[in-house]
Amino acid sequence: MLRPLTRPAGPGHPDSVYPPREDSRILVEFAGRPGAKSVLDIGTGSGVAAVAAARTGAFVVATDLNPEALRRVARLALEEGVRVHPVRTDLARGLRAFGRIVANPPYLPTPPGSEDPDRWIHLALDGGPDGLATTRRLVEELREHLLPGGEAFLVGSSRQDRGALARLRRSWRGTGGQWQRVAQRRLEGEVLTVERLTRRSRAGAHRPTYGARRTGAARRGTAPRRRSPRPTRRGSNPGPGPGRSRAPGGASGRRRSPRGS
Repeated sequence: MLRPLTRPAGPGHPDSVYPPREDSRILVEFAGRPGAKSVLDIGTGSGVAAVAAARTGAFVVATDLNPEALRRVARLALEEGVRVHPVRTDLARGLRAFGRIVANPPYLPTPPGSEDPDRWIHLALDGGPDGLATTRRLVEELREHLLPGGEAFLVGSSRQDRGALARLRRSWRGTGGQWQRVAQRRLEGEVLTVERLTRRSRAGAHRPTYGARRTGAARRGTAPRRRSPRPTRRGSNPGPGPGRSRAPGGASGRRRSPRGS
């Protein structure tokens, strides 16, 4: 049954939470932009994007299947003096619509049979054969969870299959949505991207656009539909870590563990 995490929800270990790296930090730039009244951070991981959004005064919900990730974002929000509502669910299952959605989904192409032995690390890294398995599901669910006129920011990578990404982009645009690359960051052997997806507002109002930025320097069940937690009458108030393990992966630090985390 879908519910906010209010106490430990089973086994979990801090090392099984994806730490904030370049891909997390590039998303924080968009999560922390003021202007959104409600923000959903899907697959929150370390929670840095959710906390950045909460600093703007928005009502923020952070989801993950990893219970340790939800405990971590709750602690971080408490330390920062902001309010974030952690909810354990698959992507946004069971939640209402939001004005802004941010997500750093797993984007590493993962051939069958190469699963990481740690279930939570595997969940954070496994992008499927084309690197788009979770991103594809997420885009499909945006029609339900993104308010008209709202915007979603999704992290991607040059390691994802370009043809499959182009088909996904055409599919979204075919529904009347817009898809724009708003940032990219070149790392060694990889280019990280941020894709901005919007839904047409009912009034057809103009939405701001962002130019792509280039820099040279150098991730997640079913339940009946249920409304997400709401802030109290007084409203909501008004996010890094070690790398992954040593195996082929992106220069962003998404790597497979040789065994056992």
